[in-house]
This record gives sequence, structure tokens and C-alpha cells, in this order.
Amino acid sequence: MWVRGSMWTPANWSVYCQTVKTNNDVEGWHRRINTQAGRADLGFYLLVPLLRREADKVDMPIRLVSEHALTRVHRKKYQEVHGNLFLIWEQYEDHKTTTTQLLRACSRIAGLGPDTSHDQVHDENEV
Repeated sequence: MWVRGSMWTPANWSVYCQTVKTNNDVEGWHRRINTQAGRADLGFYLLVPLLRREADKVDMPIRLVSEHALTRVHRKKYQEVHGNLFLIWEQYEDHKTTTTQLLRACSRIAGLGPDTSHDQVHDENEV
């Protein structure tokens, strides 16, 4: 089954029970580097010293992250969203909600779809 492949496990590609689901951190870093460079199309001999200076700054944050001493700062809105997601994930893991209910709730919480609390076509048959 492809979901349980030997190269990529679900832990590698799934965002289940994870608060960070985007590459915004990387996009922010990329924008900062371009700003420091003054433009986005640097030649090799201008890019290498810039990346070297950036690499010199990375040692301390890496150490802090590995020691769990550095955490992300989340806006209040996203703290609430994440709290609601973790609550529904916990209910799902405790078998208090179905997969369909989980997916609907996640969609609603993340603001990705309409409130579909009841759908006769897609409701699971519960025993």
C-alpha cells in the first residue's frame, strides 16, 4: 500500500497533529535574503558570501531548537485554531468521532469549507 511506503512514511508527509502546516518560515527567510541582497538575481560570487554570513547566524537557533528552548510565536487567532484542531484530533483518537466528522470539523475550523455537520450522502453508517 502506498500510504505505508518504505521511503516516505505518513510522519514524513502528513500534517496530522502538527501546528505548522506551511512553508511560510522558508518563504520569510527567502524574502529576507533577497532584501539583504538588494535583488533576487544575484550572481554566484555575490550569493556565496551572503549565504556564508547567513550560515554563521544559524548555529545558535539550531542549538536552541534542538534543546527545545526556542519556540514559535503564534498569533492569538492561530492559537485558537490549533487548540480546536488538537481537540478534534484527540476526540478522534479516543474514538469519540468518526473519520468523516473529523475531516468536516478540520475543514470548518481551518475555514476551508462550509459547515457540513450533516450530509446524508456522505455520512458514515455508525453501528
